[in-house]
Amino acid sequence: MKILNLLQRQREVTNDPKLLEVSRTHPKAFTRKRSMDFPQAVSFMLDMRKSTLQTRLNAFYRHTKGGAPISQPAFTKLRAQFDHTPFEAMLRDCVEEEYSGRYQLPKWKGFHVLAADGSYLQLPRTDEIREEFGTRGMGHVCHSAGVSVLFDVLHGWALDPIITHADMNEGLQLEKHLAYLCGNLPDIAQKALILIDRGYPSYKIFAAMDENNLHFCARCKSNFTTETRDAPLGSSIVTLKSGQTVRVVKFFIGKTIETLVTNLFDLPATDFPALYAMRWGIETMYHEFKRIICVEKFSGKTPNAIRQDFWAAMVMLNTAACLRKEADEAVVNRQKTKKNKHFYRARNSDLIVIMRDRFMFAVLCGRPAFSKRNLNIVTKELARAVSPVRPGRSFPRTHRTNPAANSQLKSCL
Repeated sequence: MKILNLLQRQREVTNDPKLLEVSRTHPKAFTRKRSMDFPQAVSFMLDMRKSTLQTRLNAFYRHTKGGAPISQPAFTKLRAQFDHTPFEAMLRDCVEEEYSGRYQLPKWKGFHVLAADGSYLQLPRTDEIREEFGTRGMGHVCHSAGVSVLFDVLHGWALDPIITHADMNEGLQLEKHLAYLCGNLPDIAQKALILIDRGYPSYKIFAAMDENNLHFCARCKSNFTTETRDAPLGSSIVTLKSGQTVRVVKFFIGKTIETLVTNLFDLPATDFPALYAMRWGIETMYHEFKRIICVEKFSGKTPNAIRQDFWAAMVMLNTAACLRKEADEAVVNRQKTKKNKHFYRARNSDLIVIMRDRFMFAVLCGRPAFSKRNLNIVTKELARAVSPVRPGRSFPRTHRTNPAANSQLKSCL
């Protein structure tokens, strides 16, 4: 969908009176007239700028309301009166609209290519957060949360984010993703191709894929099963001890043999290296989520604040993907008269920074009628900040000790 339509849906969700009923933490929350009401509080929290909370509050009042802004402690009490539901509802609503079949979405050989993977977020050090989310690292001193995302690597959308305990079971989270996909997006599930890394494969996961008629491609350890270990280079059909018949595709990457297990029996074996390389999209998503959106710079130190910031950042991620599509179209129009060696796209870092610092604030925090003219200004600016796309580009991984590891551990102590 168009970026303006997406933002309109987000505003409608934010202003839905029913949302307050399911979001507030006690029945009397937001029953009195306040300087900042519920829709304004939700919209304000989608302003993901990483300045201090009081600086953001000052800017919000200056641009939208006028008068003296509320204090940071007052806002901390205000946000405690509702949970993360508004942001999750916003994301779910937009995902189900985007994948409703009304829009032309990118596919590979007729498939929506989805990847599932997990990661971890470093959290503020408080006893409440440790009890809620747990710890990781050497000595279990780093307060952390587990994160798992079902991600459309061709479209750049997070379909089903999950934040959970630090000792999460990634296989269990994958089963939740599959349940969401089949239950909420059944038409997409029929055409989905799930990419998973070597920490996921198991008889149980493969059985779940088959039961739901899902296609998958899984990277496996070399000794995953006797059947996969003994399979020859190239493509072969094997029957696992569980009784499932799968296809094993082995090929060299450098001097390493990679092993893929799949239920795609008709694709040429030569397609699989490029197919599995698409999984890298979820890795770059986590990079943007942590390093550019800076989700780990949380605006609060309670479990509720952690969940609010996590889901608000996920809304930002999908909104950026929607804006990126229009920015890339502007890049194509700008570059079509030039004889460039490479294809160019809008630079992700610039796009997210513009959204975080200017665009989301202008649209959701007091300027709901953000005009098409202003949107054109934003997309033209993004069309000038471009990066070339170089297919097949890779860099060798250098295995060495990380000199910052000890300092990172000390920062957790």
